[in-house]
Amino acid sequence: MAKLLNDQEFLRFSELQQKQASFSITPEEADELREIVSRAQKKRDDRAAAMQAIEAYIQQFEISPDELFSSEQIGDAARTFGLIPATKKERVLPPSLTFNGKPYQWTRTLPDEVRAPLFEAFTAGESVKHFIATPKDAARCAATIARLERETGATYADAWLDELSVSRAQVVEATARLAA
Repeated sequence: MAKLLNDQEFLRFSELQQKQASFSITPEEADELREIVSRAQKKRDDRAAAMQAIEAYIQQFEISPDELFSSEQIGDAARTFGLIPATKKERVLPPSLTFNGKPYQWTRTLPDEVRAPLFEAFTAGESVKHFIATPKDAARCAATIARLERETGATYADAWLDELSVSRAQVVEATARLAA
């Protein structure tokens, strides 16, 4: 019931229920309580009807779960409902870069003062190892290369991947994580 009412309605509902339990409710308050309950039931019925319509559309248009949800969302739901064992998700920190001795985390965007020289070196086929702040963290290096490849459309040379101790498979895996 609480999920179907807003905060004010729920507080009033609780208050009126307590009065009803202690037999100190007035007829007007009893009517108000009935109205609150009927509004909640209507919301529940409306939601149920909407879910039935959505389920019918899913069946009618043969929509598969992977068209509606990412594999990560499906996995999270399966873990929540105990369908697969709950394992701890591997958390990869965002790429960390250095430029002129100053560290930068590449979360969403990268400042132009770093982006321009980094992208120039990458698209020119040069090593970007000197930009990478954590060269010993293979997962972060792979994530950096994956983002660079995705944003520039260029492919990093295998020789430079060896320099970073990163395999092409790790970059492909990091690219898949970016897409999800």
